[in-house]
Amino acid sequence: MKSIKIVRQDFSFAWLFMLMACTTSEEKIIDPGQPIHQDDFEYVVNTFSIQNNIESSKDTLIANGQYYLISFTVINTAKRVNHRWKNTIAYVMDENGNKYENNKDAQVVLNSIKPFGYEAEYVTTFQTEESTIFIFDLPEDVHKPYLMVRGETLMGDFFDGDQFSKTKVKLF
Repeated sequence: MKSIKIVRQDFSFAWLFMLMACTTSEEKIIDPGQPIHQDDFEYVVNTFSIQNNIESSKDTLIANGQYYLISFTVINTAKRVNHRWKNTIAYVMDENGNKYENNKDAQVVLNSIKPFGYEAEYVTTFQTEESTIFIFDLPEDVHKPYLMVRGETLMGDFFDGDQFSKTKVKLF
């Protein structure tokens, strides 16, 4: 009869690492000017304003509710990696959980009146930053809108439980 030797290995470090990586962090609410941190990237709502229409010499866009114009900056602190992002990186969520997407047509009209460097896609090179203006058309009965960002989980996001996806910027 063969004897089986059982070797006990200490997996406490591995379990601790897995627990940290899977920890679900709580929702975080921040003010404009405070960064949302994702790996080597930061997203900042600089300012926001509310208006009923966007007017140029050629076009007038009238909001169904109210336009929220949001000055948004991406800061790339990476040492070697560029950051590709689109105007769909951000969305607004209201107090009832309704989501609102950026209005690209309104962005194009605003850029023709007051150029801010609109692009369909941005490539923010390492150690630089880039800004745009997002425009969201929100119903007038929205009282507590929050800007949020979306993106993939990157290596630096494991330790904070994807906090970037749970951070809300107050727009009120």
